[in-house]
Amino acid sequence: MKMLEFLRMVALAVSMTGLISGAALAELAKPTGAVVLTIGGAVKYANRAAFDKFDDAFLNAHEYSFEKAAAFDVAMLEKLGTVKTTIEAEPWPNAVTLEGPRLIDVLMAAGWTGSKITTVALDGFAVEISAADLAAHDWILALKADGAPLGVGGHGPAWIVYAVPNGKASAVDESRWPWAVFYIAAE
Repeated sequence: MKMLEFLRMVALAVSMTGLISGAALAELAKPTGAVVLTIGGAVKYANRAAFDKFDDAFLNAHEYSFEKAAAFDVAMLEKLGTVKTTIEAEPWPNAVTLEGPRLIDVLMAAGWTGSKITTVALDGFAVEISAADLAAHDWILALKADGAPLGVGGHGPAWIVYAVPNGKASAVDESRWPWAVFYIAAE
């Protein structure tokens, strides 16, 4: 089953690249709203300036920098299409329906060219996800929980999860899902 999922992800990436011309991707639109996610590093399609210590003070405080980066506002992310998954996990008080674009779609929109990513939360918590692990699960960059936008100070601006069988997450699954994600270091 994992091989089928990997092949599906490869086919998705190939078809997405074929449907959108290189010129369109090379000119990734600039965000018009507040940026909620930046992907820096191994990306082809930059839509913002290189890292600047002053302008990127928060990233600098977390010791991240980049030459190329793709910045996304909520509208740009939602334009990639959204999916929903309902998850129940210990010690959550109840099941939560999370909604957002597939993480692989977001990475492909930025022209990710690497073999792994590191998701970074506002508090600096970082989770590394390999290309193989991205292919093994249906990862979602959740922007909403139970229909409401994820806010800073809660689980937002983005919460990265993957769909689980029967919606029941194990403690291991739950420990791999960073919330309050604002940056992805693409390698």
